[in-house]
Amino acid sequence: MNAMKKFRKQKGTSLIELMLAMLVLGVGLVGSAAMTAVSIKSNSRSKNDSMSTAVAKMVIGQISAVPIGSGSVNITDCAGNTTAVATTGTTSGAGAALTSLGRVDYSQSFSAVPTGYAMKYTACNTVNGTNAVYDVRWNITSIGSPAKEEMVVVAARFLGTSSNAQLFAPAVNLRTVVGNQGD
Repeated sequence: MNAMKKFRKQKGTSLIELMLAMLVLGVGLVGSAAMTAVSIKSNSRSKNDSMSTAVAKMVIGQISAVPIGSGSVNITDCAGNTTAVATTGTTSGAGAALTSLGRVDYSQSFSAVPTGYAMKYTACNTVNGTNAVYDVRWNITSIGSPAKEEMVVVAARFLGTSSNAQLFAPAVNLRTVVGNQGD
């Protein structure tokens, strides 16, 4: 009888309690690992989206630096590819097709965009040594006759874009109005 009383007074955790604690810990660790993977993918997507914006801004800057009707300007990417960027527009819009919302229409195939209004721009990546390629397209619409101002719409998207919701980043569209000064 004394042995039974000693057994009942013992305190500690049972095997079932220990297994439940390990299960809760395991679920937490798996959840943390999954969140880490998602955050890495999201960070990569954000980097590509930021670079798309930078590339589009660079193209707008190059187009804006050239007087209206001057022809083209050359842009050289990280891979050494030189593209002649057309800087002239028409009253109906020259270059890549636009959607009804005024965005560059990426359902138009790259080869269907008129020469000088699209390029595949290779950006240097100094972090891991790989280069990222961006599909950049633009449309220029002349305002007035003779044109003293032009509406420029430039879009850029990372070519690795997929329909995977974790990796998908829509094209960046930037708009500006450029014009000749003093005329």
